[in-house]
Amino acid sequence: MKWLKLSIWLALFTPSVAMASWSLGVGASYSPVVYKDTPSNKVVIPIIGYEGEHLYLRGFTAGYRVWKRRSPHNLVFRLAYDPRTLQPSDSDDPIIRQVDKRKSTALGGVSYQYSNRSIGQIEVTFAGDVLGVHDGLYAETVYRIPFRGPRWLLSPSVGYSWNSSKLNNHLYGVSQQEADRIAGLEAFSPDGDGQFFLGLRGVFKFTERIVGTAGVRYTNLEGDLEKSPLLDSTDSFNVNAGLVYTF
Repeated sequence: MKWLKLSIWLALFTPSVAMASWSLGVGASYSPVVYKDTPSNKVVIPIIGYEGEHLYLRGFTAGYRVWKRRSPHNLVFRLAYDPRTLQPSDSDDPIIRQVDKRKSTALGGVSYQYSNRSIGQIEVTFAGDVLGVHDGLYAETVYRIPFRGPRWLLSPSVGYSWNSSKLNNHLYGVSQQEADRIAGLEAFSPDGDGQFFLGLRGVFKFTERIVGTAGVRYTNLEGDLEKSPLLDSTDSFNVNAGLVYTF
């Protein structure tokens, strides 16, 4: 499974600058095994980004802010490619190799942001599948607080994301048809549930144009999701790093 949400990591790779700009660079990321006996996900990707007052493009993510960037309150309309998949042939587990493939999709939605230099940023997002792959819904709330220096930024975050039952069944469930077909596998249909996460993002300006970024995110699935027979682990660390040139 490409558990790493490339759209999110690409957003982290792309630094914020004071005016509309393009950025080009390269990023690398690592996420551990999630499905049983599947390989960890190691990715090296080109980074292409654009940051304007209203519109932004960050790799596989696009968004439009209703108010200008850095406004205390904002609504952001988003569209992002969600690459989370399961390719059964990638697994060495004889049962996982027989389950149905989980396909990638695109998520569209809206976020509300409140930013304050004293207390940080609070963001609430609602999104859903726009390609009809699973018709699931997604919600997330996250709190970030930045610490700034002359050439660096360090931003820890904490949050909770929730998946609807349709999304959870797509990613973690076992249909009755799969259970009837595969010996040793029982049907599993999780309800809406989610995951807590902790993150840390860093940005360092080597020059006015060359910017390095790095981030780590710890995720812990909870509730019914911990019982999924497809999963190798219910907690994970994802790591990324990138280097971009802005112009």
